[in-house]
Amino acid sequence: MARAQEFSRGGFSIGPELGVPSQSVYGIGYGASAKLEIPVINKFALSLTGGYSEFHFKSGIVNNFGGQAPSTFVPLKAGVVYGAGAGLSLEFEMGDAIETSSGFTGSNRNLLAYSFGPAFLVRISDKQAVDIGVRYERWAKNTLTQTGIRVAYRLGW
Repeated sequence: MARAQEFSRGGFSIGPELGVPSQSVYGIGYGASAKLEIPVINKFALSLTGGYSEFHFKSGIVNNFGGQAPSTFVPLKAGVVYGAGAGLSLEFEMGDAIETSSGFTGSNRNLLAYSFGPAFLVRISDKQAVDIGVRYERWAKNTLTQTGIRVAYRLGW
């Protein structure tokens, strides 16, 4: 039986992500990420997140400019997680989104990235859980604003 897991220890999680951009040249994005949470005091933990994301252009841009290859990014962020109780946590992260290939600009960039949002842990066993999170995320001014959805397997200790 799945139960909410209290935020009482650190953990490592890995899983797929879906990015839904808003007011962007991109139509959809997907990828995967890994996250490490290190408890600090009481209900607070530090988080380190790394991932890979691929964003596809909207069909109008592809039709006007020919076959556009998707843009790929490697987001690397660090932040703070607050365990609000009953499996609910709130997180703020900031870091760098490294553009590894761009089908639109033709250049690679380092973009300031920040994100925040809630997550919910659904306990599988004493040390395992499913981490379901939703976040608002922005990469540099006017580059990408998205709603990110992450479902990950989490191993706690």
